[in-house]
Amino acid sequence: MLNQLDVLTARVGGCSDLVDFCLRSRRQLLVTYYQMAGIKPNKESSTPLDEKALDAFCQNLVDYLSKGHFTLYERFIQELEGTELLAAAALIYPSLQENTAQIMQLYDTHFEAAIDHNSDRGFQQALSVVGEALESRFTLEDKFIQLALKKNAGVQPAANDASLARPA
Repeated sequence: MLNQLDVLTARVGGCSDLVDFCLRSRRQLLVTYYQMAGIKPNKESSTPLDEKALDAFCQNLVDYLSKGHFTLYERFIQELEGTELLAAAALIYPSLQENTAQIMQLYDTHFEAAIDHNSDRGFQQALSVVGEALESRFTLEDKFIQLALKKNAGVQPAANDASLARPA
């Protein structure tokens, strides 16, 4: 996922302050995910999980999810108001809400249980499932990024934007 982020950042970085903020936030989360998993980015070696790394990831995960809903997505929606792209954003937003609920449920039911029972196998399984859910989230967020880039490229305002419902 970090390599995919590097490619995306190289391709669209610097096009928009909002997009750059989104990509920096994602990088911070992924770095703590890899540190917690004991995987060093761009290396094959593994290291044992430590409490400090676990705490950093958990805090970053909650911050990332909150930042998404209460800052990033709202700003994307605001940037798209008055354009035909707002309708596309309105279709993406419910999927992001579902993904947030999924990640929090996975965290609450599987991730914490594996940690509490000191089960390395259960923890690795839960970590993998959380990673898959994050990958799905990043795909959805990339759709917002694409819309923001289209808007910055000069998409014309919608003819009747009053009929478009805001997804927030």
